[in-house]
Amino acid sequence: MHFQQILSLGAIIIALLAFLWFVFVPLFGESTPNELTPQAGYAFDYVVVGAGTAGSVVASLLTKHSPSSSVLLIEAGESFGVLSKIPLLATFQQKGLNDWGFLSEPQVYSSRGLVEQRQYLPRGKGLGGSSMLNYMLHFDGEPRDFERWATRHNLSDWRWKDIRPFLTAVRTQTHSLLEISPDYSKITEALHKTRKEFSKRNWRFRRARYTIKNGLRYNVYHQFLQPALKRRNLYTLTNAYLKRLNLEYIDEERSEVKTILVGVMDTKNREEYVFSVDVRCEVILSAGAYQSPQILLASGIGDASLFEELDIRQQLQLPLVGENLHDHLNLPLFVSIDTVGPTLNQRALLNPIQILNYLVNGYGHLGNFGVLGHIDSSYEESFGLTFFGVGAVDESALMSISNFNREYFRALFPRYHNSTQEGFVLISTCLQPKSRGTVSIGVPNTRWKPIIDPNYLREASDVDCTIRAIRAAVEVVKSESFAALHPRIHWPKIPECKKYGPTERDFVDNMPNDRYLECVLRYVGLGSHHPGGTCVMGTAANNSVVNSQFKVHGVDNLRIIDASVLPTPISGNPNSVIIGMAIRGATMILQREKLKKKK
Repeated sequence: MHFQQILSLGAIIIALLAFLWFVFVPLFGESTPNELTPQAGYAFDYVVVGAGTAGSVVASLLTKHSPSSSVLLIEAGESFGVLSKIPLLATFQQKGLNDWGFLSEPQVYSSRGLVEQRQYLPRGKGLGGSSMLNYMLHFDGEPRDFERWATRHNLSDWRWKDIRPFLTAVRTQTHSLLEISPDYSKITEALHKTRKEFSKRNWRFRRARYTIKNGLRYNVYHQFLQPALKRRNLYTLTNAYLKRLNLEYIDEERSEVKTILVGVMDTKNREEYVFSVDVRCEVILSAGAYQSPQILLASGIGDASLFEELDIRQQLQLPLVGENLHDHLNLPLFVSIDTVGPTLNQRALLNPIQILNYLVNGYGHLGNFGVLGHIDSSYEESFGLTFFGVGAVDESALMSISNFNREYFRALFPRYHNSTQEGFVLISTCLQPKSRGTVSIGVPNTRWKPIIDPNYLREASDVDCTIRAIRAAVEVVKSESFAALHPRIHWPKIPECKKYGPTERDFVDNMPNDRYLECVLRYVGLGSHHPGGTCVMGTAANNSVVNSQFKVHGVDNLRIIDASVLPTPISGNPNSVIIGMAIRGATMILQREKLKKKK
């Protein structure tokens, strides 16, 4: 037996032991307490719809700080499986049982190298939601995002000083964040040196920080929802769908949600059991940027023109439901290096020492997702660079979840066949894109997938912004700090772009023309899975869906607390910011309850 085979066999045995000890054993006894039997006649003080990032936080804080109140948490999925626990295996959950597996509508201005020009849009389905699918990256928030909300959207109570205490509370909750240190690899060492080399630039250099504890995913499910599930005043309905919100009008301009309609599928006979639940105080939608607007539209809350077309009885005119969808679009570029050892590839994964390091210390390749660090531009330029320390890109896995056509995947990652390749993927992103899309419905049934059109790159300014990011990425790769790694950018050779480049000189100077970069971006740019804005926050029903207290205009006891309320994108990974907003939203609900009790 060859030495490499012995190493591989040892790695498999150790991996199996790791699986049994760290993952399988904790699953025993992991059931959902206070799970309700589907039937009519239930009544609850609060109903939270969606057990994802925001919903987990809201349900947890309501049950903790209002122990006399009953809270129902409705979730379309159930518990996540073992793959959710090991950080590096996050992508293998996509297209699985706990992923809604949405596809965008065919894109007009982008995604030309993807199957049917559709972007794959993963969303978590189960307790913990998309926080169980995401890449676990923590971002403290950008003050100017919120100052812009105040000045441009008249949200005067959403300035940085207003939200900062709640984001600080998130950091307190995630005190065990895993931070990638400068000495983690030769790439992080080079990235650390760039701070000094580019010190005159108005750039912010951030180490990658993960919501990982002891080598395992540690997110809102573990911090908030898991402890809450033990409380007697929290009740759950899993594998359940909110089908309709029923409004009762108090006067011509005000209404309330008195009952909701819930559907639970009987897995044995494949029939849906539908029943109503009474609401005493409030309903909180936390179904996310795709499904919160879907629930509203299926309930007849939205623009009249759609309801006429689908023959749905309108309950409330709110024209902006499903509008203003925004997301980041990335351009990944593969950079090969000739230094052995610092990046993630098959050789590194099968190294028994690496696996033992993960078992003993919860550290190493399996203990994070491979993102090593970030560089953010000035706020005026609003672009970001992310360094993803992956040398060998697995074609079978990543081509599927990105929805690439094979030829374009191979153009982007020309060394896809080399399982021991060293290098990294440098991701260029416009952090404040101007393009806006929509979420709509084709049928008034929340079991059906919504119609999602991100409309990426509709605005030419988004192309210009991303090209600035790419030019900055080239500067970093060509810098003295990275010189020792002998980096080489592999500019994609896309047939439809060949009249613009890349030329042989482009591989030397790394200065391809803008027409070529735009063409590449429109063919192989990928969404960041950071959707928001579809139930936008604002001041009135003609410019938004909810007010600054998360309350839906015209409905006294309906709030939406999730990424759908974001007026503009978050200038980074949004998950931790959404947690902070959810803490603030739950605080507002509790304050209202306190005032009502005093009256």
